[in-house]
Amino acid sequence: MEKTINANPVFTLELQEVINKLKVGGYGNIIECLMDNEAECFTKKGRFNKSAICRKTGLKTKELEDVLKNMKDLLKQEYSVE
Repeated sequence: MEKTINANPVFTLELQEVINKLKVGGYGNIIECLMDNEAECFTKKGRFNKSAICRKTGLKTKELEDVLKNMKDLLKQEYSVE
């Protein structure tokens, strides 16, 4: 299955807003890591490769899970994301 890129400018702006919100929230290092190492940090199906993310960030698995939960909570508060 080929990956499609959404060229919708509104989607792009919304995505950039979410990225900026996470960076301002103190998660810039993990966001940069995920973006810089996309091929290694995500599976072909777009899922997190926790082992690769932990290696790249130096976090333990439990620490990564806590960070991801906190990021989700931050976005939930701001955007009502489930």
